[in-house]
Amino acid sequence: MGIFDKLTGKSATLTPKSALVLSAITVIAADGVIDEAEINDLAKIVRGDRKSIDTAMQVLKANGFPAVIDMVAGVLDEKQKLATLTILCDLAMSDGILAAEEKKVLQMYMDKFGISEVALKPTIEVIATKNDFSIFS
Repeated sequence: MGIFDKLTGKSATLTPKSALVLSAITVIAADGVIDEAEINDLAKIVRGDRKSIDTAMQVLKANGFPAVIDMVAGVLDEKQKLATLTILCDLAMSDGILAAEEKKVLQMYMDKFGISEVALKPTIEVIATKNDFSIFS
């Protein structure tokens, strides 16, 4: 233990929920802009669980991006990984635009989670349909 270790604060341990929150934060911040729709969507995920946000932010600050992707993947089981990637895709499209930076981050999670394009394709099609408001014009 070094002399300054007590000054660094407690280390945070990810739970599946805080891992979801952490991954969501990395996706919505990827394009450098967090808009109102993305904040509202994050609030739906959190459902008033401030501790998950605090833990996610502690882990992000301590480890940085993209290192946190490995940490998120290590906490989630296979079902949670698919659900998380589905939520992340929906979050990234909440503003109607999939920015290049968001696409890159989504691809990183997809690769780390070991989810194939074939497995994700039906999810992407549903999200694309859900977010295509031009069909109502």
